[in-house]
Amino acid sequence: MRFQSVLASASLLCLATAHAGHRRRSVPSSPEALNPKLTNTIPNAQGGPTLYYNGSGPVPPYDRTSPIPPPLHPLSKQEIEDNIFNELEAIVNGDSLTTKCSKCIAGTEIMHLAAITQPVDVVVNLLIRACEAFPTVKDSISAATCYEEYSGIGGTGPYLAQLFAKMSAATGDMQGWCYFQWDTCSQPPTIAIDESQYFKPKPENKTTAPTPSSSQKRIITARSIKTINVLHLSDWHIDPRYDIGSEGNCTQYLCCRPYSTNTDLSTTSANASIPASRFGSLYCDTPADLALSAFSTMDQFVKRSSINFTIFTGDIVSHDHTDQLSRDYVEYEEKITFETFKAQMGNSPIYPTLGNHDSLPEAYTSPNSISDGDSNGRSNLFSWNYELLANMWSSDGWISRSDASYASTHYGAYATVTSSNLKIISINTDFWYTANIFNYYNMTNPDTSGILTFLADELQKSEDINQRVWIIGHVLSGYDGSNALPNPSALFYSIVRRFSPSTIAGIFFGHTHQDQLMIYYDYLPNSTIATNSSSVLRNTTLVDYSKPLSVGYIGPSITPLSGNNAGWVLLEVDAETFSVVNTQTYFANVSDANSWTTPVWEFEYDTRQVYDPNNTVPANAPLDGPFWHGVTENMLANNTLVEVYNFLETKSSAVTKKCDTKACAEQKVCYIRSGSTTLGNACPQDSGPV
Repeated sequence: MRFQSVLASASLLCLATAHAGHRRRSVPSSPEALNPKLTNTIPNAQGGPTLYYNGSGPVPPYDRTSPIPPPLHPLSKQEIEDNIFNELEAIVNGDSLTTKCSKCIAGTEIMHLAAITQPVDVVVNLLIRACEAFPTVKDSISAATCYEEYSGIGGTGPYLAQLFAKMSAATGDMQGWCYFQWDTCSQPPTIAIDESQYFKPKPENKTTAPTPSSSQKRIITARSIKTINVLHLSDWHIDPRYDIGSEGNCTQYLCCRPYSTNTDLSTTSANASIPASRFGSLYCDTPADLALSAFSTMDQFVKRSSINFTIFTGDIVSHDHTDQLSRDYVEYEEKITFETFKAQMGNSPIYPTLGNHDSLPEAYTSPNSISDGDSNGRSNLFSWNYELLANMWSSDGWISRSDASYASTHYGAYATVTSSNLKIISINTDFWYTANIFNYYNMTNPDTSGILTFLADELQKSEDINQRVWIIGHVLSGYDGSNALPNPSALFYSIVRRFSPSTIAGIFFGHTHQDQLMIYYDYLPNSTIATNSSSVLRNTTLVDYSKPLSVGYIGPSITPLSGNNAGWVLLEVDAETFSVVNTQTYFANVSDANSWTTPVWEFEYDTRQVYDPNNTVPANAPLDGPFWHGVTENMLANNTLVEVYNFLETKSSAVTKKCDTKACAEQKVCYIRSGSTTLGNACPQDSGPV
């Protein structure tokens, strides 16, 4: 009405102006028009009320409050749970969200709100109901039932409740969760690394590796340097539940158990298609006799007394389903494993690192900051495990009490110095592992736990005193992009680049059950990003593939699970620089296990003989980044060499898939050259062994 009155007045004004010949004239004010009387001067009809101006008279004041709707009847906990689940169901099955990514993010946001407002048991119940209602969720679990997965023995529901409570869209957590766990969203971009937060710039005098030693001594092969022997063991996966004679070719997971069957062949343990040998089976974890034979046959190839020390790059516990694991079982496995290692290797030190199967639930490791710890006053939900392991390592004389004290409160990580003055830094790589749910909050922080800050600080201390360092971990930082999250693996790559090749003498992983390696390179000059502060931001994807710096060795497994033979590696190491100058791999051909009267271990290959048969590299030169870069160049020129590498990856397994095409060779080389997840993801896909 007000807008119409303005238009009407404007029209009258125009009309008056036109009649006046476009001459403006003033209109005298009416006395009544500005009369301050606050009631109407025009009388209302008889009986009508007096109308007031300016809120006078009985007009209610401005601050008068109005009644609000009465509160709804409080919902019971069950009604709240039902309402939340109904929203989840509407997101999954409804049409309002059209992409899998948007549905996943919306559902995760719902779970976040549930976790910060409701008791843990409500969140657990929601997980169980979602598992039972949505096939995609049910297909992802390893337990026999949804209840057992989330609430039963070893149930993961309470841990997921903690994760959901911590997640935030502000740090890209929901998108990261939906990409890495559910493959429904695109991968979040890798952040630029602010290197100034973690280390100082590389000094000019720390850009080269130390010169090889020159003493005369023979250890494995004759060469003009003094060397020591080091044993590399990985992925033990001892299975005390292994059932001799059971189905070793099962169609479910895990084989070689009393309940294993092959539904395609209608076989059980009573009529197994491939009976599980007491000495091992290609698709099963490690039985006792196979595990012990790795040591009992070792003296055929190298005297255990000549081994200076051993590195064990993780994974002790068998690959059981979630509902078959317990803290008692994990503790039992860890105890008997390190007691066995100690008994077999005597006074030769063993330096272990934690694998993803060395925790409960499997792969779960949380930062100290995520919660208030446990009911016993520990700083971390998983401190019981760190304390157990650190105490065993210290009691066995492998690390000092002070190193063990640090490990018990810092996720099993430690830095120790050998009798030869080599520093070994063991880090818990679950903090970049894709299967660790606690990595899916605050995802734009590449070091929520402080593990990588610890690594950089220890490397800096060693650089300051010209001390050489080995880094040991379990989950590799790169390769095919499936193992590590992009941001922490990018930071690790920057740390390796900063302290290589002067300080870092070796990097060692496990996890894949294969005999592999990764090369780390320098960055391109344009990889730094200008800022308005003193920060140095690094685009870690801009790699100079003409400048190899370091190499990461991925140790073969003792377990033959997934079709790989059992194996271990003997490292020949320069006694002064601690660079690896040669390796020899030994294996047990588990395909023959049913014909053995005892496990048969054999020499498999010598690295220099296979990859440098013409001795083009000096005998005292290390097997470092430049050496292996040269091997990859030869691989690209000669696909036959790729086939050799591909076969040796599996420890000469009879079921090795072929890699005899140019596309497969290029993919294989790309993986070898990818020390971070982002670099691995950039490799050609779907070109691998067939």
